[in-house]
Amino acid sequence: MEKTLLSTLAKYLRKIANDIEQGTCEVSDEQAFKIMSVISHRPLSKEQACSMMNMSRSKFDELVRAKIIPKGRKKRGFKELCWYEDELMALNLSPDKL
Repeated sequence: MEKTLLSTLAKYLRKIANDIEQGTCEVSDEQAFKIMSVISHRPLSKEQACSMMNMSRSKFDELVRAKIIPKGRKKRGFKELCWYEDELMALNLSPDKL
């Protein structure tokens, strides 16, 4: 992305964050959901996914084998498989599943 585009995006997100904190945010719930889904759809390595989910690699692999966590996907620019943060968060893994 162009540097000016990223700079504009950063300013816009800062303004939204400030408005949220001040209680003057004019972003609807639907718009906020769309923003969150885009921001949180980022690829994670297995190490990052394990860290985010606070579990060991062996436990993570066990849950993948049990099909509780989906298989990783190949992504251009990644040498290993990756998982998407929003998809892992949506699993809502409770202790009884672990």
